[in-house]
Amino acid sequence: MDEETVSTTVAERRDHLPRNHQRERVLQMVRKHGAAIDAAELAAQLQVHVTTVRFHLNALCEAGAIERTRMYRDGVGRPRTGYRAVAERLDYRTLAEILAMELGETVETRARRAQRAGQRWAARVAASQSEVAAAQNKTDESEVDDPLDRGAVLATEIFNRMGFEPELAAESEPMASLSATSEQMVGRERVIRLHACPVRDLARAHPEVGCRVHLGVLQGLLDHAAAAAGEADAHEQGLTARLDPFVEPELCLARLGALRPST
Repeated sequence: MDEETVSTTVAERRDHLPRNHQRERVLQMVRKHGAAIDAAELAAQLQVHVTTVRFHLNALCEAGAIERTRMYRDGVGRPRTGYRAVAERLDYRTLAEILAMELGETVETRARRAQRAGQRWAARVAASQSEVAAAQNKTDESEVDDPLDRGAVLATEIFNRMGFEPELAAESEPMASLSATSEQMVGRERVIRLHACPVRDLARAHPEVGCRVHLGVLQGLLDHAAAAAGEADAHEQGLTARLDPFVEPELCLARLGALRPST
């Protein structure tokens, strides 16, 4: 490595470090807190103006030292913007590439196998959750009468445990589609906003693996919800799952629908 390369590397590292003592204090406080913390609480603990704290938080986000997240209040109200430290990440792209290739030589094969794996995993997780709820005599998603709503609640719970920071829309939306036989189908859908994909790097590099696994999870959870209503699977009830990946840089949409013939 020549002198110019060494100098460039050092400069790049320096650019990612706090530039002054106050920014260092902000970074250390975020790291010390562990969970997400908002600018107002940081300002109070550091005894500095909140505008100053936000300035340093923005700079630290740009440097990749911390990241923004959503902090939800109990009850109603808009979520606050929180900040949490980013652990040094291992470069697992090579491992992800190998894993993706092991699922098959073609995109179609990998997608099919990944989706099937997601469905099977979801079936196990949903069954386990129901068993725990029954053992603890707790109300679970099966108490929701409508299969679509039951599936949406269950999917929100499971994807929250997976780290997606899901947000289930309060109301369903109308939807329409054509069946495989070109029959007009109508119904409604529940939309879940997924704010934080925990495997975004893999999903961007290999959507046929990362995204199709998650689609399979959605479908498997719908199958579980359908079974709770006495049907063999979600398809028999006209329940559908769709995943719209990265509609925004950090946002995916899970769409769960219930369709029936229009006539």
